[in-house]
Amino acid sequence: MVLLLLCAPTARTAERASIVVMFGDSTTLCSRNKPGAKLTDYIQAYLTQTQHLQTTVVNSGKGGDTAKGGYARLQEAVLAHDPDVVTISFGLNDTGKLTPDEYREWMEKIVQVIQQKSRAKILLVTSTPFNNARHAWGKQFSTKGGLDEYMDANICMQARKLARKYGLPICDLHGYFRGKFKKDPALIDTLLMPDGVHVTDEGNRVAAEYLAPMIATLISGSNAREKQ
Repeated sequence: MVLLLLCAPTARTAERASIVVMFGDSTTLCSRNKPGAKLTDYIQAYLTQTQHLQTTVVNSGKGGDTAKGGYARLQEAVLAHDPDVVTISFGLNDTGKLTPDEYREWMEKIVQVIQQKSRAKILLVTSTPFNNARHAWGKQFSTKGGLDEYMDANICMQARKLARKYGLPICDLHGYFRGKFKKDPALIDTLLMPDGVHVTDEGNRVAAEYLAPMIATLISGSNAREKQ
C-alpha cells in the first residue's frame, strides 16, 4: 500500500479543471472595472459558458508592474498554480521604466522559466494602446514619434520577436485595438478610460473576444494530448 502511494502518478487527470493563469499588469488585474467586467471575467465566461471547457482562470495581474517585476513574482503568481496555459502581458509600464533591451531580457527570462519549470503552454499578449492625448506620458514621448507609437515599435515589437524566436503564439491586442481605432477614431474613448491607458468594461469585452478563442485552442490542444 505504501509503495502504491509513493508511485501514484501526479499527472493531471481528465477530470481536473484546466488552469489558465493570466499574468500581467493593471490591464490584467482590472481593479478599476466592475465585478464581472474584468478581462479575466470575460475570459472565464467564454471558456466555461460558451466553449464548455472545465477551466479555472487565475488573475495574476499587478498594478504598475513591468516584466522585471513580473519575473520577481513568477513563482507565487504563476508556477504555484500548476498552470496549463499562461498568458503574459507586460509593456505599458515598461515603456516608461525599462529600455527595450531590458524589457526583452526580462520577458525572455519569464518565458524560459515557465518552459523549464512547468508544462504550461505560453501565449504572449501585446499591450492595449495608449491614448497619447490623455496619458501623462504623452508629452514626454512626443519627440519619439508619440507614446503609443514608441511602445508599438520598441516594446510590442520585442514581444513579437520573442514569439518568433521561441515558436510561441501571440495575441496582438495592440494591433487589434489600433485597427479598430483606425476604422472608428471615437472608439479610443469608448474602449480606454480617461487616463489614457486603463481599459473600460467594454474594452475588456472587446479584448476578450479576440483573446479568449486563442486560449480555448491551447486548452483543447492540451486536453487532446492528455487523452492520447
